[in-house]
Amino acid sequence: MHPDRWKWNAKHAAKSWPGIPAALVRRFHHLAPRGRALDLAAGSGRHALFLARQGYRVDALDISDGGLRRFARRHPNIRAACVDLEHFSIPPRRYDLIVNIRYLSRRLMPYIVAGLRPGGVVIFETFLRPRPLLPEDRHREAYFLRENELLNLLAPLRVLYYRESGSQPPDHPFPRVALVALNDSKQPC
Repeated sequence: MHPDRWKWNAKHAAKSWPGIPAALVRRFHHLAPRGRALDLAAGSGRHALFLARQGYRVDALDISDGGLRRFARRHPNIRAACVDLEHFSIPPRRYDLIVNIRYLSRRLMPYIVAGLRPGGVVIFETFLRPRPLLPEDRHREAYFLRENELLNLLAPLRVLYYRESGSQPPDHPFPRVALVALNDSKQPC
């Protein structure tokens, strides 16, 4: 078994799920056409379930088969798949909405841009590199974005909302960065 699968299966087994969808998803999901959505690193399904209930057909991807089992059959609009996102490519022009919350793979960024249909929206929130970066957090540095980095990684999308926050949510000790962007081109990105 992949070590990340084991780690995330254990985390999902230890918590009550699925939890409340991120405020960013609740606030901005309506900007995307009600069509096909992709939930990257879906975890235990808080965003996939929310989006399915809003009328989206959701592809929910995660490395944790344990997390996926907790929600995969709870709504007919959800198609869950256990995948290692470090080796996954998003098909071009497939999605009206792509949600990426608390997960970072810089390798996936061009696929996220290309995976949006014209008029499609990406909702992205993850962790910002804290200042100063403490010695005990140096091993996680690849999982933090730097200031303004997300804007560059998701170009050429049109940014609708962007925020870098020094305040931390109560359940995580790191600042966040949030972005909502639109593929307003008629051609693929």
